[in-house]
Amino acid sequence: MVQGRFGSRRGAMRLSSAATLVAVGVVVLVVSLPRLRDFALRENEEDARLVVERLAALVENEVQAGECATNVEALVLKAPGYPRQFEDAEFLAGGTLMRRHGYLFEIGRPGDAVPVRAWPWQHRRTGFSAYAWTREQRLVGNANSDGSFSGPGRAPSVTSAEWLDIAENR
Repeated sequence: MVQGRFGSRRGAMRLSSAATLVAVGVVVLVVSLPRLRDFALRENEEDARLVVERLAALVENEVQAGECATNVEALVLKAPGYPRQFEDAEFLAGGTLMRRHGYLFEIGRPGDAVPVRAWPWQHRRTGFSAYAWTREQRLVGNANSDGSFSGPGRAPSVTSAEWLDIAENR
């Protein structure tokens, strides 16, 4: 029997080749994972801004109809296109909070200067910034760099100059 140049072990990989493949895989992971995480955080924040605007439109429709929902679950359940628009939403605290894509959403009480606000479920892990829709019908944001607004018990109050008009800063 005649053996080829590579011997009789067809399909076998040399240790150096395997080590090279493992090294390439590690480099891909080290470079890709932080980028994927950053991408996911940016997507969570963009989604939070869009949901705040969507919820604000629903609140405005309620006000024009002479109704006033303060329960985000009840508001969302009446929304045209539900459940498609909010299919992955989770309602907490008796429906007064909604969690979606790493953010919490809350509707203010009638007459509040801020009818809708959103903030990260876990600062740095699911998002950074907080967002709100004001009665002047503008989206504002706070970088929330110190993580003051994070989780169900730490909702933002929209009272300081740290809140910037998002439309002006896009």
